[in-house]
Amino acid sequence: MILGRIRSIKPKNDKFLMETLNAPKIEDLSKITPAQAAEYVRYVAELRHQQRRYFATRKPDALEASKQMEKELDRLNACLLDPTPKLF
Repeated sequence: MILGRIRSIKPKNDKFLMETLNAPKIEDLSKITPAQAAEYVRYVAELRHQQRRYFATRKPDALEASKQMEKELDRLNACLLDPTPKLF
């Protein structure tokens, strides 16, 4: 149900979407807000869309968009799941 709503609000122009959709700025997993959680889910849903788009078309721009989003998501996940306490 949530994913259906995400797809319905997605702009038709993927280039516009890639310029406006960035990985959420979440620094502390224990202080995540519902809005940040929704943004994270939207980002992952768009990443999966880009991956499916690449495998359906095999276009280089779709691959590049997918790889860029994967890198951003990997950075965010590494930051969120890092067990080292943040002192400052």
